[in-house]
Amino acid sequence: MRDLLLLLADSQFHSGEELGEALGVTRAAIWKKLKKLETLGIKLHSVKGRGYRLPHEIELLDQAQLDGVGLDVPIKVCFETKSTNDDVKKHIASGAELPVAVATEIQNQGKGRRGRQWQGGVAKNIMMSFGWRFDNGISVVEGLSLAVGAVVARVLKKHGVESVGLKWPNDVQVEGRKICGILLEMVADQDICDVIIGVGLNVSMSEQDMTEVDQPWTDVMQQTSHKVSRNQILADLVSELEIVCKTFEQGDGLAAYLTEWMQQDVLKNQPVKMTSGKLEELGVARGIDAKGALLFEQDGIVKALHGGEVSVRKQ
Repeated sequence: MRDLLLLLADSQFHSGEELGEALGVTRAAIWKKLKKLETLGIKLHSVKGRGYRLPHEIELLDQAQLDGVGLDVPIKVCFETKSTNDDVKKHIASGAELPVAVATEIQNQGKGRRGRQWQGGVAKNIMMSFGWRFDNGISVVEGLSLAVGAVVARVLKKHGVESVGLKWPNDVQVEGRKICGILLEMVADQDICDVIIGVGLNVSMSEQDMTEVDQPWTDVMQQTSHKVSRNQILADLVSELEIVCKTFEQGDGLAAYLTEWMQQDVLKNQPVKMTSGKLEELGVARGIDAKGALLFEQDGIVKALHGGEVSVRKQ
């Protein structure tokens, strides 16, 4: 499937015969694969006598290109998987070395916060997970998800996205519309803590891809005036995540990113609704503390809210 999509990536017409010859299969087999692409949400233009084409050029994640960037963290690219977070868990369970990053073009059961599923199109976004081993205990990773948000914002700005904001605990927004979600999972055993950082970044979405998303969203392509490279964005994210994890490993933790995060805090001094299970409360967000907890004021009393099952939305 990836090889077929790669042949079509230039958005030019290709006949079934040409595609079949390139892949060493029959025209009937090509037709079946094209139908499969359509079921995955990939639109195809078909013109009798000319063949098939994609409406727009696409850039597939390129293993060779990513290998050539020279990162210390290996990036494994797959075409389709259930969940990149689960892939990293399997990597850890097998006894393989960390760190590692896994990225995919299609994710069938991607995870979001509070049991939600992360929505994403095919070969349009960054759907990746980054695994790192901390040998100095679970306490060292306190506030890590906020620091990850700060460096995702850095990468977005590097690629021309302006007005980036951070919404506690781990959403990245542009003018109130979500562009990236972050999910951390931990596997702790005594002093060793393996952390899996899942990042879902909208690069080039469509309304069809986002029909089940219940909040305003945007993507990199809508926010920039120039063409962006998914491979370069992925490489930059992995590079920044490595720096974040090394910073926490050395004991500097969230303190190294606190000012940067607070400067982009979209909830500070805003009326918000806090939801925790069936409990809903109205109050005012007053920023975050040194540990990354949200300061939630209600009737003049400020309490610190930690992530987990807590959700906060601006009113």
